[in-house]
Amino acid sequence: MTEIWAVLECSEATLHEQSGELLGEVAEIAQHQQESATLCAVLLTAPNTALPDITRLTTLGVQRLYHLAHPALAHYTTGTYVNALARLAQSHKPALIVTSATPNGRDWTARLAAQLRLPFAPGCLGFDLHDDAIFALRPLYEGRAYVQTRTALHGRPALVTLISGVRGTPARTQQGAPSTEPMETIHITPEITQDQGEERIQRLAIQAPSPEEVELNAAERIVAGGRGVGQQGFATIATFAHRLGAAVGATRVATDLGWIEHERQIGATGKIVRPRLYIACGISGAAQHTIGMSEAQIIIAINPDRSAPIFALADLGLLGDANQILPLAAEMINMES
Repeated sequence: MTEIWAVLECSEATLHEQSGELLGEVAEIAQHQQESATLCAVLLTAPNTALPDITRLTTLGVQRLYHLAHPALAHYTTGTYVNALARLAQSHKPALIVTSATPNGRDWTARLAAQLRLPFAPGCLGFDLHDDAIFALRPLYEGRAYVQTRTALHGRPALVTLISGVRGTPARTQQGAPSTEPMETIHITPEITQDQGEERIQRLAIQAPSPEEVELNAAERIVAGGRGVGQQGFATIATFAHRLGAAVGATRVATDLGWIEHERQIGATGKIVRPRLYIACGISGAAQHTIGMSEAQIIIAINPDRSAPIFALADLGLLGDANQILPLAAEMINMES
């Protein structure tokens, strides 16, 4: 039976949000194959590491789990990941290998594709597998245009990286009941030698990013700005976000004007986010933006225009200028702390 692999990322037995989204996409691909396909999850960890909840994996469609455990996999290094995955792919010959386009995912996939000479479709918003080819939708010019590509496979396994924050993790109501068949778990100790990269890399420390630099789709709190705050307003937003321990986001207009990097864009052509708290500053609430943040648990809107559509979404609305309100809010946080 054909295997389709989703290489996942997790920490402390918790599946990363982008990995849940990845499984939703890959499960759909597996279901539409002409020949029966087995959806396999692949996890690389140190030995004795707690794994994600099995019920959650089966609910997301996983039928088989390959767990690669080795002391050298306790922390990510390119050489160890590529070697372990290359050996697994050569022995099991999957039809498709997919992972999220995270910094680590972008790193090891390029090396693995070169080492095994695999057809490679990086940075996809979506893709399909049929007629011995990968059909992928990929962004160009920082998301301002899109291209549909066809990558011929010639019977070889395909390698794909999927941009996260596009479709979102399937809602529990959409996932369906867990499979009645128990998920097969295969534990593997890969052969990793000292000349495969880990001896050349000395890990000095692990430095966590500041909250405002965290990837938007992983942030629990987001303070976002739009045209209404002006260019200087993003400095105010950044200061407040740092005090709140939040990431900074923006509308497409703000990124197009060059006020903030395009990586911070939220909306239909940016990131889809689901934070616990979303503070919208100077954002009118156009559908292009709200499609990317409407599933936040709590939405606070700050806008001087009482007719702004964003107030219809907000749990709390503040009528006023965010450039004046945010510094006052920061002072209150300082007083409380």
